[in-house]
Amino acid sequence: AACPASESFNDIWGCPSESLGPELLRDTAFASRNAWGSYLKDTGIASFSFTGNGVVVEPIADQDDTPWHVQLTQPIVLDQGGEDYAYYALCVQASSQEAGSLQFAVDADGALNFAVAGGGLRQQLRLRGNGDGDGSAAGCFQFRLGPSMYEYQGRVALDLGAFVDRSEVCHVSLRRCAVRPAAAGLTPLRRCYLAAPEVAGGCQQLEVQTGAIFELNQHGQETTGKRECLQETRRLKGDTFAYSIGRCEIWKCQRRAVLLESATSTESKEVFSQLCEYDEPVAGPRGQERRSPVYVQLWEWNYVDIAKECARYLGPNGIGAVQISPVTEHILGSEWYTKYQPIGFGLHSRSGSAQQLAEMIATCRAAGVQIMVDVILNHIAAPCPAALQAGYTAVMPCVGWAGSNYGNRRINSEDGWKGPELFHNILGNLMGNCPVEEPDFTCPQSEPPGDCTKCDFKGLPDWNTGLQSTRDMLAKHLMELHDLGVTMLRIDAASYISSEDLAAIINQLPWDLVHQEWWGGTPAETRSEAVGHYRDQKYGLKIANALGVGDVKYMAELLNITRGLDGIAPERAVYPLTFHDARTYEADRFVPTYKNGLEFHQQQKFLLAWPHSMAVRLFAGYTFTNMDAGPPGNCGNGQCQPYPVYLFEDEEPRCMPTPTQSPLSEQEKTYEGYVCEHRWEGVGGLVNFRQACRGLPISARWSSQDSNADLGHFAVRLTDGQQQCFVALVRGDNKKFPNYWGDLGDWRLAGMTTGLPPGRYCDLASLSTQRCWDRRRCPREVLIGEDGMVVTGVVPQGDLLAIHTGARLSDSIDPFVCNEDIVQEMSQSQSCCLHVVLLIIASLWSIK
Repeated sequence: AACPASESFNDIWGCPSESLGPELLRDTAFASRNAWGSYLKDTGIASFSFTGNGVVVEPIADQDDTPWHVQLTQPIVLDQGGEDYAYYALCVQASSQEAGSLQFAVDADGALNFAVAGGGLRQQLRLRGNGDGDGSAAGCFQFRLGPSMYEYQGRVALDLGAFVDRSEVCHVSLRRCAVRPAAAGLTPLRRCYLAAPEVAGGCQQLEVQTGAIFELNQHGQETTGKRECLQETRRLKGDTFAYSIGRCEIWKCQRRAVLLESATSTESKEVFSQLCEYDEPVAGPRGQERRSPVYVQLWEWNYVDIAKECARYLGPNGIGAVQISPVTEHILGSEWYTKYQPIGFGLHSRSGSAQQLAEMIATCRAAGVQIMVDVILNHIAAPCPAALQAGYTAVMPCVGWAGSNYGNRRINSEDGWKGPELFHNILGNLMGNCPVEEPDFTCPQSEPPGDCTKCDFKGLPDWNTGLQSTRDMLAKHLMELHDLGVTMLRIDAASYISSEDLAAIINQLPWDLVHQEWWGGTPAETRSEAVGHYRDQKYGLKIANALGVGDVKYMAELLNITRGLDGIAPERAVYPLTFHDARTYEADRFVPTYKNGLEFHQQQKFLLAWPHSMAVRLFAGYTFTNMDAGPPGNCGNGQCQPYPVYLFEDEEPRCMPTPTQSPLSEQEKTYEGYVCEHRWEGVGGLVNFRQACRGLPISARWSSQDSNADLGHFAVRLTDGQQQCFVALVRGDNKKFPNYWGDLGDWRLAGMTTGLPPGRYCDLASLSTQRCWDRRRCPREVLIGEDGMVVTGVVPQGDLLAIHTGARLSDSIDPFVCNEDIVQEMSQSQSCCLHVVLLIIASLWSIK
């Protein structure tokens, strides 16, 4: 295995050259055994040949590939920075005949149980083999020591037991950086949705790789292969990759215009690039197709129910992703916020087991629905009373949902015990920290003052995400989710984590979408570039104001909504109408919730029908009278088991019916259980309308302010060539909040010119689901005559009407056969059969 003549670490140090200190190791090119010690667990399992340009390792074939069974080591003594931190990087370059791997780190040797310096994880370096060219690879283990006046005594450890054939460690280097190093190579490569590039457009193809590492993983998912492709793209200094199962194409396009010009391939590949934003509005060849993503938050649904909903409703209705509640083990309790107090990284919560999670993800993705996990990277659970009483004692008397123990700033994990040194603290007190002070959410006690990324939010211990060890731990959690098939993230409490730290953690993986919980203010451009998009609730509040609060005579002006917060561009926002933090005891027209009844429903219909937004998110929650109430279920000893949404073998979920008035009637208010706002009448049909009409320009408007419609009536026509869309609504009447305009009545559209061709149209705002829709009939229809005028069509008060050229109904009398039966049968049996299917798929790929 040939080694390069000299090391090439300049591009991976992550440290400015002028800040890089002198070499701290002896014999970095392995000239002799004098500077290096060796360890073999069993005599003769490997041999070493020192060449002066690397050390050749000849492993003896065995059934054991444990890395530390073959080691090269060198003792070291390092400065820990005195009153400041000391930053180091250990870089290794290696080469191999066959694909293999090694791991390396600085550790404390046997005196301290081989603890890794800085508390991190050992760095992995994968070797591709050099059968078709240069098989060398390089990587760095970055760590931080101190602050301490004492020296750090430990060793450099190269673990070589996973080599499968003749390999060579070429060069090593350990150097100190005088400044905090930048996170090397962590600019995000985001999902593009463009066609894959071809050379004719100007992009340069750097390499095409194939092999088992790009195939499906043990869960039957392709996500691990994409992650491998990302690593290869960064190694080769590309900016774009195109992935298909078993194949990774690495490209360098340099400019977005070049990528667009090159995006002409007709082959099915997924494209990720530094030159794309998340959730772009364009797709396909040269970005000529329009995207209109719709997501839904299934709040506190269990995994079995989510899988059924994906197969039976979300997939057939074109909803692109489902946001699910946090998936890690959490504290005991019945409240909704218990899931936001994790006590470890085990994937067993009140929503279900790790196996049920994996099966749900597989089922949803098979139905065309991606999984967006609400991840908690900012904090862990507050200590239980017993832990507080123990004070500084290193005990974990608290018990989580699945039986794991935790304590005061201490948790258990698969990687071992995690203690207070991994959390932010103040004045050297490992058991204390500055608070985020309410109600103004400021941090005057932080260092420097005002930096809330270092303080405990609501008393929850705040991870020190600046530590490499913490970053490694959180990234490992995300990798486990990614391996299962999770492709999107919602980052809880994102504003309390620095953008630099977040980028270093999340950008180790390729995501389809990352968006941050955001409450207000203008985020820094560096955060947008390094991390991702934002949850912008201001857009939904503007809709609620226009259709529930504002004076009806200004309704047309109020409905001219083009964005949410001024500091967040629409293409960087995910717009919800409501979410789990929006709760009120009673119906409140200022806060859109299901309690507002038909008024809320009209607002969520408008969210889907209005063209001036990019990504929108629906909500499906449950009834509540207590602001802290968790999902409906049985509670005992703090371990509340939520009721299922789908009971027994029911084909449809048990949900609140579509409300009939505003606010809910006394009869409607007696309902207790899951609300399923996303299933109310017309939502499924309006997803169809949005995908056809989002982004089209408004070519005509009707309103009282335009003097061509009555008070409280509003309509627009959207036009792009042959594509025509029409939306109309009538402001509702909320019985709880009397107004001067009173009952506005239904709007009969007869005689109005919509611009659509003649025919019978489905009012998509009346269609509850597209699943098995025969396109011959519709709950409400609109008839347009040969002269282009509406013959019959009615907009009910407090409702909305939506038609487009693609929603013209057929007069066919041929028998209609719904082809969704196969999906239906699959979803009914998935809990018992899907796991077996996944195992079979994984075994077949391993055989291949």
